[in-house]
Amino acid sequence: MEDKDLKTWGEQLSQELGEIRTSRRSKRWRCPPELQSRVVSYAKVCRERGEPYFDIAVRLGLVESTLTRWFRTERAKEQPGFRSVSIVRRDVEETTAQPIASRLRLLTPQGYRVEGLDAQTLAYLLRVLP
Repeated sequence: MEDKDLKTWGEQLSQELGEIRTSRRSKRWRCPPELQSRVVSYAKVCRERGEPYFDIAVRLGLVESTLTRWFRTERAKEQPGFRSVSIVRRDVEETTAQPIASRLRLLTPQGYRVEGLDAQTLAYLLRVLP
């Protein structure tokens, strides 16, 4: 998706969210599930481009915690209880010089990399990370 299209999409969603909030007089408002789903789809595209939740939420006129909650809820609907994990094995020549603990690394879907983990720490992180 091109930057121009993404920007237009974000502006449209921001406008729709603003209209819903102003149509309701109270502080508490409910976003229709269909619009919430479109916001999450937009946020996924932005996250894949490396944008933090905070920047996306500000652009849409939301609070960061609301956006992350919607994101988690949508993800739970897609894959309840499961996360995708990639296990990558290096070439044998490269691995023989290092102890096994220093070869373990965790790559998150957001692109973060943690290296030099022992097996127990790696297992713990896989359990607790969203």
